[in-house]
Amino acid sequence: MKLNKTLKQEYKMTYDGDAWGSCMRWLFAICDFLEFNRSGTPDHWQYRPSPMGADEEDSSYQFLMDSEIPHEEIVEFGNCLIRLRDILEKKGESY
Repeated sequence: MKLNKTLKQEYKMTYDGDAWGSCMRWLFAICDFLEFNRSGTPDHWQYRPSPMGADEEDSSYQFLMDSEIPHEEIVEFGNCLIRLRDILEKKGESY
């Protein structure tokens, strides 16, 4: 599946040069969005939601709430971020 163009553009616009931070910010926003507004996150993501709920003030989360991007495309973008997270971890670029 091809990644959603709108999600890619928004990710690029919010990228601040910190690969790990940008990846994790978006990954948490997607996880919160799927968990609290859709049917949940895929099990292999191993996401555990905060008992406080979603971080509704995060601009990435707000973008997802305001968008009409299909569920499957959000999950696919999340899968891409999971792969990026794993690559950055293996390269020692996590913190």
